[in-house]
Amino acid sequence: MAQEIWIEVRVLVPARMQEEASLYLTDFSGRGVIIEEENVPEGGVVIRAYFRPEEYGAWQRQELQDYLKRLSNYELYPLGLEVRQVAEEDWAEAWKAHFKPLKVTDRIVIRPPWEDYAAQPGETVITIYPGMAFGTGRHASTLLCLKALEQVWEQSLPSSGDPWQVLDVGTGTGILALAAARLGAEVLAIDLDPEAVAAALENVRLNQLLDRVWVEGTPLTSLRQRFALILANITAPDLLQLAEAITARLLKDGVLIISGFLTEDVPRLSDRYQELGLHPTGSLSHEDWSALIFRRP
Repeated sequence: MAQEIWIEVRVLVPARMQEEASLYLTDFSGRGVIIEEENVPEGGVVIRAYFRPEEYGAWQRQELQDYLKRLSNYELYPLGLEVRQVAEEDWAEAWKAHFKPLKVTDRIVIRPPWEDYAAQPGETVITIYPGMAFGTGRHASTLLCLKALEQVWEQSLPSSGDPWQVLDVGTGTGILALAAARLGAEVLAIDLDPEAVAAALENVRLNQLLDRVWVEGTPLTSLRQRFALILANITAPDLLQLAEAITARLLKDGVLIISGFLTEDVPRLSDRYQELGLHPTGSLSHEDWSALIFRRP
């Protein structure tokens, strides 16, 4: 059987733009991206995105050129674009070459299944096979959610002894759901992308957490259960559109953590969720990205 061929798009951006560009290319391709920092011009980062041949045509080429042009208007150099065909096996090996164990918070270490890691005292190791879903702990929005999760857990440990019921909206690889489960929660992880659901299920199996994390393609609006903690690391437009549905699923005294947006979006998101009766209790930021924490009184 012939190997499947993919279109690899390699974009060179300034290092300080890697978060924004990686999120853009993840949304644009609908798949995870590779961030390559070695053997590139000083101050730059190469981001690789992948498309099936039928998904990459004239419109996509023009969109990428327009994106680079918008970056250059902000004097963000150096910039470059390279497009080539690669075999699926080469794509898989590229993941392995550029995805190493990474300590993302004071206690959480993310490792791929092909890399060994000896946990130090107090560390929690989560195994992530990224596949084509978003969420390896390297993006600022994921990092902020993980830090906010640890902060909330330390401040609001379940008093009844029963596991917290947690909802992870737009789970991607399942990284946030897995982190919450490692802390002792029972988690429902949902995503409308079938590839994300498949990736998250595989990661739940790799971490032997099938008894604590359930992954579904169920739409948020179809849920009726309410949760003590909701995690939503999705885009600002989605957070605004789903604000009522997210808030409706939060228990009294429950906590909501949202991320996936730029700091400039904080005011309108904060206002929207406060309009729905939630109280802001914290915020975190990293580079140009932010996360917000709310509690339902």
